[in-house]
Amino acid sequence: MPKPGPGQILVRVRAASVNPIDWKMRRGMMAKVFPIGFPRILGRDCAGEFEGGLVAGVSDPRTDGTHAEYALLPADQTAPIPEGLSPEEAASLCVTGISAYIALVENARVSGGHRVLVHAGAGGVGSLAIQIARQLGCEVFATASPANHEYCRSLGAAGVVDYRGQDFSTSVPPCDVILDTIGGDTHRRSLTMLKPGGTVVALAAEPIPKSKERRNDVRDTMVNVRPTRDRLLQLFQWATSGIIKPQVTQRFGPENAARAYAISESGHARGKMVILF
Repeated sequence: MPKPGPGQILVRVRAASVNPIDWKMRRGMMAKVFPIGFPRILGRDCAGEFEGGLVAGVSDPRTDGTHAEYALLPADQTAPIPEGLSPEEAASLCVTGISAYIALVENARVSGGHRVLVHAGAGGVGSLAIQIARQLGCEVFATASPANHEYCRSLGAAGVVDYRGQDFSTSVPPCDVILDTIGGDTHRRSLTMLKPGGTVVALAAEPIPKSKERRNDVRDTMVNVRPTRDRLLQLFQWATSGIIKPQVTQRFGPENAARAYAISESGHARGKMVILF
């Protein structure tokens, strides 16, 4: 059993979510940012027992993670789970919820009347971003595969574009804010459809190309995801009050964690997958 060091707490894990960073670290794609050795326990967020209560939080990616029966978490990156929120729901909100919250609320500062486009709207970040933007009074559009169009609409998207068969840059009206979780050419085309003064916020999966057509009348920003207790408490409060609904769509035992990783790596996961311990 791991022993907590300064500023850490030991959590008996009940649920841990699966995030793209998990398989990316396994494949060595994050080596320049988080150089690690193997063997290594992966996993970024979890919920479980601590000192007789339930907490949820985010691990330090430089240390062993949360896909285990016990995990060490930085104390300032955890928060108590309120009544009405299950451990699996709380775990599903940590990394993806904080990512969507920082991108839309703190960085882009979305507000009522804004038109927002969420790329990969059916994914872990996208499914929460649609809800957050809609609850803040925005008109929300999303990109998704045809199989996920109705799902995105159920979350609050006014319109959904097939990212395979349609050109979102001409199918969606000019936007105030675009959340880019894809990168690559998607990012370049997103910049072309911003209103003057608009913002593209990137949580990009692919490298963002340098463009000779870069506009001077828009903001092009990258999000640095910084887990904090206050952000977690805000997300948990929104969830218990019904402002957002956690999107736990698949559950796995530890023996099937590899399957969960494979689904995440395929890029076709809907909502959030959690591993139950």
